Order: sequence, then C-alpha cells, then structure tokens
Amino acid sequence: MKKRNVNLLLFSLVLIFLISVPILRLDEGRSTMNDWDRSPWHLTPFDADSLSQYYKNHYPILDENPLKSILQDSTKSLVMVLIDSWGVPYNEEQLVSDFQMINENNVFYAIHKRRAQNTSLAENTEYGEGFKEGIFLATIGSSDCEQTETVESSLFKQILCCENCDDSRAVATLDSLITDETWSRIAWTARSTREGDRDKLHQLLKELSNLTTKHPDVQFVIQGTHRPILGSPETRRMYLAPWVPAVFVNCDLTLPH
Repeated sequence: MKKRNVNLLLFSLVLIFLISVPILRLDEGRSTMNDWDRSPWHLTPFDADSLSQYYKNHYPILDENPLKSILQDSTKSLVMVLIDSWGVPYNEEQLVSDFQMINENNVFYAIHKRRAQNTSLAENTEYGEGFKEGIFLATIGSSDCEQTETVESSLFKQILCCENCDDSRAVATLDSLITDETWSRIAWTARSTREGDRDKLHQLLKELSNLTTKHPDVQFVIQGTHRPILGSPETRRMYLAPWVPAVFVNCDLTLPH
C-alpha cells in the first residue's frame, strides 16, 4: 500500500510538471512579446508585434484606413498596386533595401497597419469605393478569369484578365492602360511574391519604379497586403504583424495627426 502511494505521488508530481512548464513558457512569451519575441509565428497573436523605435523614428505610421484617403487630389489619375505578402521585416535594413528599389524624386515611404493577414481584406479596404469607375488588372491563370470577373465586379467597372501574366508583362499592361488615358483609376494585385521571395519582390519594385518615372503626372500607391504566410517557417519568422510597407510616388498627402 505504501509503495502504491509513493508511485501515485511520483506520478502526480510528473503530471503537474508537464502541465506547468508550457504555462510558464507561455507567460514568459507574453511578457516579452512587446520586445519582439521570436516565438513561432503561428502562435503569436496578430496584433502582438510592436514596431521598433527605429521604425517609429524614421517612417510615418499610418492607421488602418485606406491609403487613398490621405491623397489630397482625388481627381488626379491613380494607379494602386497591392503586393501580396510584402510585410515589414524585423531587420530594419531589409526594409531600407526594399524602399531603395523605388527611389524617385517625389517619393514618400511609410508603414501601414493591417487588420488581418488576408489579401481579400486588403483589396476590399484599399480599392473599396474609390475604384468603382476604374479597371482591375487580373494576372492569374486562365481558368480563374471568369470567377475573378464575377467576384471583383462589385469593386470595379471593368476587369482586364491578363492570362498567366508574369510581373514584367503586367507592368507593361499597366503602362499601356495609363498611356491610353481611358481610365483614371487602375488597380493590380501582384501575387508572384506570395511566398516571400525577396528577389522577386525587388525585381517587381524596380519595374514599378521605372513605370512611375515614365508617368510623373500619375499618382502611384504601392503597398503590401500582409506579411508572408505561405513561405517557409524561416521566412515567416522574419516579418512583423500587422504592419506592411507603403510607398507613395507623385502624391500630395494629408497625413493624419
């Protein structure tokens, strides 16, 4: 009987230890979360990440409102590009490198807040009412074109489906749409970057930079949808939530106080 009691006591102590250790580690993670805790990305609450002091000192921090709301001239032509899975990295030098890909005379860099890691939400927020008389460039597989035209019609007057377009062809199509001058509102969601490939991101940003140079009288708003969530675990851990980069070219802005 005594031996059974001892075994029961030992079993209880082991059980208590196994239960308490994860709880203690979770509490520890919560206490350091605001100091950029590197816990697994999928276990970190979406709104837990705080921006570093460097980011706060170097870039305007914009709220969740659509970025077109801070453009002073709503009559001027606007091209808006959402870059899928372009987020704000923990490493500040990486964001500097991203922004250097678009280095125009009339350029403004900022950090923008997102409510969720959802591309559709970013599109609904940023395109919203402002593109009802505009055109959306869909660069996806041909089998999805008909579905895209149905889903997106609530946001745009017309959908232009560029079947199986790569980024270079898409940017060239944007160039043609701007030059044609039929549309004063043009939108595109670039999806080649969805796995967090920085080489693809930088190549796309360079091509967009060249486009903005060709059209100095057109406003360009280029921004991320959310941090990379489809890439490798190592890639996902490189980025904060819920922040995305934003670049304004040829824009006059009214910044919120």
